[in-house]
Amino acid sequence: MMKASKVFQVVVATWLLLVGGVSAQIKVASLHPLISDVARNVGGQHATIVQLIEPHADPHHFRPTPKDLTKARGAVLYLASGKNLETYLDKLRSTLGKGVPVIEVGRKIPSEKISGRNSQYVCCPQHANGSIDPHWWHRVSNMQKAARIIASEFGKVDPAHAKIYKANAAAYSRRLEALDAWVKREVSRIPRSNRILTTAHAAFGYYCKEYGFKSLPVKGLTASHKTSAAYQAQAIQEIRKNHVKAIFPELRANPKAIAVISRETGVKLGGSLVADGASNYEKMMRDNTNKIVAALAR
Repeated sequence: MMKASKVFQVVVATWLLLVGGVSAQIKVASLHPLISDVARNVGGQHATIVQLIEPHADPHHFRPTPKDLTKARGAVLYLASGKNLETYLDKLRSTLGKGVPVIEVGRKIPSEKISGRNSQYVCCPQHANGSIDPHWWHRVSNMQKAARIIASEFGKVDPAHAKIYKANAAAYSRRLEALDAWVKREVSRIPRSNRILTTAHAAFGYYCKEYGFKSLPVKGLTASHKTSAAYQAQAIQEIRKNHVKAIFPELRANPKAIAVISRETGVKLGGSLVADGASNYEKMMRDNTNKIVAALAR
């Protein structure tokens, strides 16, 4: 039989092995569902991501509640999308104090603007001229940049795992590179003359510019914007003039205006697209692209 001292040594060695294998996790709060997805891929086993907004909630209207802040207590940093999407960030920073940074991931990512001089927009310039399009994630390369930005921020608050975060971001970026190539192959099936993306609001400008579409939004920058009769008439005129093949509703957007425009123009409705949020970025991009190709490739 094993002597008591030997048993003790084995127990201690096992305990040390188990303790050595346990790694402390940083706690990070996320204010956008797609940012949460990237953060989980970058953080891996070394970060706990507390998602304060539901995957399909509208980030344009979300505001963190005291209950949300309680849920995020202990977070070493907050991640936001940026580009003026979260208008409450100054108030949040004041509430949190200087000890907890709020990182706007999109700040260092080049912006697209709604502009009358930009030919990719057909009728939105008159509706929201000069506005920054905050939906930067619809260009896959921007999400690759986001992964690197998040890895850098994680490394600042957790230097011990900085190299792991950087490696995780690189691995995720390689997956996104494959996704980007897939989107381009799928879009190539659509004739150039059919590449007009008519959507409920101006959320797909980055997608359109990257993948060779003209964007024709009919409701402005957010899904909640009301559509005037004059603007609706203008949208109908532009749809007819551009020989649009399909109009795409969006999840959470009021379908009435889109249905009226579809009926007045005789243009079919495509599948509902996700503009602002999902639990899995890669799946969202594949689902959106599949619906776009299915409606416009014919």
